[in-house]
Amino acid sequence: MLALSAVGFAPAAFAGGKAAGTCPQFRVMHNDRIGSVKFPAGPYNMVTSQLTCAQSTKLFQQFLDIPSGKLPSPWTLKQLSGGRRRFTKVGTKTDFQATPAAEPTPPAPTPTPSAYTCPGYFHVLHNDRVGNVSVPSGRYQIILLNSNVGITGLTCQVASTDFKYFLDYDYNEPPPSPWYTNSKTKTFYRGNPEVGFRIKRIGN
Repeated sequence: MLALSAVGFAPAAFAGGKAAGTCPQFRVMHNDRIGSVKFPAGPYNMVTSQLTCAQSTKLFQQFLDIPSGKLPSPWTLKQLSGGRRRFTKVGTKTDFQATPAAEPTPPAPTPTPSAYTCPGYFHVLHNDRVGNVSVPSGRYQIILLNSNVGITGLTCQVASTDFKYFLDYDYNEPPPSPWYTNSKTKTFYRGNPEVGFRIKRIGN
């Protein structure tokens, strides 16, 4: 027995209760067969002639419950070129086709930004702050949020220069737009959560 579910929709052209055209795409949930014709699991494109989409879908489901392939007269099933499976009502122009469709290609994963610890240390000579970010005196490492300079345009030298500018900007004032901060992680973002740097105190 085969289960089907709708995975897409393309309306058919209706005229007087009949239809000729493309119907919603359906998914076969597991491998099955009707007689010698196999129906592998996956999505199927549905096309009808002289049937509504609802009628062809109902018939398809009924026929898939007949693994012997002995369909009720006058219906017949034949596999055609291109993987098409045609159900025909003999002696009429009524039929419908189910053709395996390609699975949609999943979107490429978004690369995860890779952090990069800049070489050397940044020395803060006295207790300071940048907006709500407390910066006690000591040695700091500067860690880029994303090491892909080609995308961010932010190098270790630029981050160091920006950090010095923030410290000199104005005590208690946040950095100028588009920069914003996270006081808990001591992170400075340049208008994008993947672009910026954070500081880590490692000693006096």
